[in-house]
Amino acid sequence: MTAIELRSKLHTLIDSFQNEELLERVYDLLAGTKESRDKGVWSTMTEAQKERVLKAYENSFDVTKLSTTEQVLKRGKT
Repeated sequence: MTAIELRSKLHTLIDSFQNEELLERVYDLLAGTKESRDKGVWSTMTEAQKERVLKAYENSFDVTKLSTTEQVLKRGKT
């Protein structure tokens, strides 16, 4: 399907919505997607999530704090 066909189908679908809340959700989804793409995933994270990422990055330099592949896979199974 070409970009023009996709746009046309989206416009038709959106025009058929009667529920204002649904329209707002679609708008938020599409607007948020563009914002995330422009700024990257970091801008979508909470401060707590950012802190966890930075802490994990810091810990990655200490070999004693790293897990083996087997340990990670074992945790995933339980």
